[in-house]
Amino acid sequence: MASQQRDEPTQRRANPLRAGGDTRRGGAGTRWPYVALTVAVAAAVAATAATIRARSAPALAGAVLNPPVAAYEFRLPDQDGRTVSLADLRGKIVALTFLYTHCPDVCPFIADEFHAVHAELGAVAGRTAFVAVSVDPAGDTLESVRKFLASHRVLGEMTYLRGTSAQLRPVWAHYYVGSDAEAVNPDAASAAPHTGAAVDHTAIVYLIDQTGKIVLFLPGNLDPRDLAADIRALVGR
Repeated sequence: MASQQRDEPTQRRANPLRAGGDTRRGGAGTRWPYVALTVAVAAAVAATAATIRARSAPALAGAVLNPPVAAYEFRLPDQDGRTVSLADLRGKIVALTFLYTHCPDVCPFIADEFHAVHAELGAVAGRTAFVAVSVDPAGDTLESVRKFLASHRVLGEMTYLRGTSAQLRPVWAHYYVGSDAEAVNPDAASAAPHTGAAVDHTAIVYLIDQTGKIVLFLPGNLDPRDLAADIRALVGR
């Protein structure tokens, strides 16, 4: 299932070299030569630093958002009934995806890849939060979520967030995730028994940095080596 993308508007940034200063003549002569020299040196230093960073920073495998955008904040209950928010995860890299437990293909794949990446990261895994948000309010019961986490060996490694349709719809919307769970499960909001039908949804993995900004995203059929490398790169920034 293809990930949905939306071009973010380019933000205007103030030019640091346009800061105001006193250009009046005074005393022995003009300050313009001094100001011009200072600006030239500052520009040269900035350009050199940017070149060094470009050479030393590893290339990111995911689709990079430039500039990064603030991640939509939400609070939802996890598989243990505890309420979790993105704000609770500040200081960590967050790998955020959208799943449902009865999924026959891409969701089990992503869960398995998260487990592989968690193992690959070693100590860096402690500075990373793997989070899934449900796209199936009715089918993702506490029992099915715990069974899903255990069967894919991510129990204790991944946080699985659930909720009602009313709670989940704004989260899906802000992360450009489509779900036809309402059509498949007309009584989803009242947690009716699961129909057993498949739920079409967008498969995507976002990486959110330590400050709560979305830096990049990867498709659902990601290579775990790419995800691990990108997490390491963001942790090292």
